[in-house]
Amino acid sequence: MAPVVRYLVLWLTTGCNLNCAYCYRGEDNSPQLMSVKVAEKALRLAATSGLPFHVQLAGGEPTLATQMIYDIARHVRASSLPATLGLQTNGTLINGRFIDIVRHFDIQLGISLDGPPEVQEIIRGGAKETLRGLRLLADNGIEFRVTTVVTDQNVNYLSGLVLMLAGFPNARGIGLDLLVTKGRATQGSICHPSGERFRAGLIEFLRTLEATNARREFPIQFRELERVRRTMVAQEPGAYCYACRGESMAVLPDGRIYPCSQTAGDPQFASGTVEKPCWERLCELGDHRLHGTSCPSCPLEIGCPGDCPSRQFYNDHISKSLACVMYKTLWSHGNLAHSQPSPRWMFA
Repeated sequence: MAPVVRYLVLWLTTGCNLNCAYCYRGEDNSPQLMSVKVAEKALRLAATSGLPFHVQLAGGEPTLATQMIYDIARHVRASSLPATLGLQTNGTLINGRFIDIVRHFDIQLGISLDGPPEVQEIIRGGAKETLRGLRLLADNGIEFRVTTVVTDQNVNYLSGLVLMLAGFPNARGIGLDLLVTKGRATQGSICHPSGERFRAGLIEFLRTLEATNARREFPIQFRELERVRRTMVAQEPGAYCYACRGESMAVLPDGRIYPCSQTAGDPQFASGTVEKPCWERLCELGDHRLHGTSCPSCPLEIGCPGDCPSRQFYNDHISKSLACVMYKTLWSHGNLAHSQPSPRWMFA
């Protein structure tokens, strides 16, 4: 089977400088660093189809490997690969050199941020350093988008996060990821919110976001609202991500391959190596979709955006119910008419 990879995740390092309460990566007492050789082999695999693809630099914390960020970005641009570049970071190590690399190679930037400083400090740590990084980005006019993991610990503070982001004119978007019950999240120190708490927190979040955007030159786009808008306009269910179609590949520093970043390291989803990939294994994650007996009566049945298949696998029924709460709340309370698509971030 000829490979088609549209979303390539490169784990530059398994190391991290924070200790997030829910990290699906688990403990790593001997961090590994990806070599240029492994990265280039992965890029060649992704480029085999000749189709455009996205390269997401991740980890661990990728800014611990700044030289690798530079080497990979330079290789992608020098080789004229039909690829966009993105990077997800906790923002604590942002400095002048990193900003120069992001600007020079046009790297889309995502920041992992779970709430206002007091909430960020409890769940992730390094809140002061992350805010310093965000100010550096603002001072240099570097756009960023935020990804927030929704838990019972921060669901009441989502609107506070919007108010904090209102102070950054370069903030362009926010996406809400449901907690993945894997790694440290299985140890009981952090948990999913109830459906009622999630719905209430989301409604307040939507109201705050609408009021904030009314005063901004560039609105903060809400990824999940954009997903609902796209699929309902098309009147057909969407593929939540490229992993649903077997077109996603995550590569660990040692060259092992998995369908996506959240399955990385799980033997159940091992898909070979960059030397010897097992392409059919990349398709297996797509079997885990958002579905259930209640779907025929759902107002979003004709255009449900679906949910992350790895969340469906690791969370069982919990992720399904919370995803449904989110989409139904957006349908009832979200101002879909004013949600503008942002194609570059659709699958981020």
